[in-house]
Amino acid sequence: MINLNIAVVSNIILEPHLLTIIKSRFGKEVEIFPISYGEHIETENKDLLTESDIIIVWLNFEALFPDVWNMLYEKVKSDRELIDNVYLLCERLFIDLMTLSKAKLVWFLFEDYYTKMSFVEGNLPLCNALIDRINENIQSMVSDNCIAFIDLKRLIAEVGIIYSYDSKGKYRWNAPYSQKLVNTAVDEIYKRFLIEQGITKKCLILDCDNVLWGEIISEDGIKNIKLGSSAFGRAYQDFQRFVLSLYFHGVILAICSKNDMSDVMTMFREHSEMILKEKHIACFQVNWDNKINNIKKIANTLNISLESMVFIDDSPIEIEAVKAMLPEVSTILYKFETVYEQLSCFNLSSNIDLSRIEKRNETYHTTQIREGFKSKYNSYDEYIAALNVKIDIHEANPIEFSRISEITQRTNKCTNGKRYSITEIRERSHNPAVKLYSLIASDCFSDLGLVGTIEVENDTLTLFSLSCRALGRKIEERMLSFISDMFEIKNIEFYTTNNNKNIEELLFGYFDIKNKMCYTN
Repeated sequence: MINLNIAVVSNIILEPHLLTIIKSRFGKEVEIFPISYGEHIETENKDLLTESDIIIVWLNFEALFPDVWNMLYEKVKSDRELIDNVYLLCERLFIDLMTLSKAKLVWFLFEDYYTKMSFVEGNLPLCNALIDRINENIQSMVSDNCIAFIDLKRLIAEVGIIYSYDSKGKYRWNAPYSQKLVNTAVDEIYKRFLIEQGITKKCLILDCDNVLWGEIISEDGIKNIKLGSSAFGRAYQDFQRFVLSLYFHGVILAICSKNDMSDVMTMFREHSEMILKEKHIACFQVNWDNKINNIKKIANTLNISLESMVFIDDSPIEIEAVKAMLPEVSTILYKFETVYEQLSCFNLSSNIDLSRIEKRNETYHTTQIREGFKSKYNSYDEYIAALNVKIDIHEANPIEFSRISEITQRTNKCTNGKRYSITEIRERSHNPAVKLYSLIASDCFSDLGLVGTIEVENDTLTLFSLSCRALGRKIEERMLSFISDMFEIKNIEFYTTNNNKNIEELLFGYFDIKNKMCYTN
């Protein structure tokens, strides 16, 4: 169960649906505080906002400005005046909420589908797309990610206009939206929560034949492959475009295919219609071995857990085999009509750092070179010395907070299990008792970038996290040495995951701490 306090600031009624649906998504241990817009500054509501972990802002434009369209037609107000007035209203609310609470804001943008003018005017942009211009201005209120803006117009489009409204509810209780729309909106709120907490799959494993291209390359030949911008090849090319977007959002891509490696590499390197390139793939397992073993090899090569993997194949037999033998792996039977919806198991931030992604893939690409390099030495210590691993541990800069948050959320092995959002890191950085450090590493093969983080509060080690792709270089030992040189650690906060038992023993053994402060995530 999730222990959360969620405040909902609105000028309409979202019950009776909202409370029930939120509890069904988040779990029973969720408190919902409905607060009427305009009453959020009253004492009892201030206290509720202060206690909230998430604040949902859902203002209905029609309820705020019931006469706006006729005022514009009559030219009582200009477009610009109205846009400025709405912006100031939203800005004041934003400042009030930020003053009262440090919670994450989920803010629903305005919609204008409630109007009936399309019946007489046709489906033209209403008053020169006024609502869209207002929404654009509202999104300019903040420069960081303290607000997640939700496109309510898109949600209504997904549900369908005729299914999104409840006329009876509107006139009886000021509850204009249908249960179906509220349900879809809560799905989006939960999605934002998962993204904020970094709860997502990490790796997408792809079959090739009839997934990345049509037909079977070993039987039909490269010349007869279906892949292109028209006809039957378009669905495969569109899917590759989507997968490439996942890559840009931080998803690790791997190939698991029963094929000849030479044929697959020819496709990636030479076929003019391929969107995905060799450089985008962190690991290839292309052979005639069973896919169970190949998926395990991918996990070992990338040093990530099976639980963080998603496998896509067009064969029901292969999918059922992976389900039976590797139940930790999420599986998707490829059908172009449904595959995108099933990939919603990825919860990805829109903040893209391409340079970091490229560094990560470079690390994976050089892994096999490292393994060959390792075989030249008689001992592991000699190999580590030859790698010439360099690290830089320094006090974290604000520009690094996003990456630090990502490390805490995505690392499951070499970690004390502490997860931080960017907002939490920013808040803790203002605490003089807290010291937060970043670790940048490189070896003779590649620059690994920012791969580790440490936090100490007074005499307690509150954060210890090292990216899985940096393991195998004894960096964690150098992190421990740094901590012991700088601090006298008397306590360690430790949150158990499925994979961090070894680091638990390492941390408590190194600092010789008998009384463990262990928690469950």
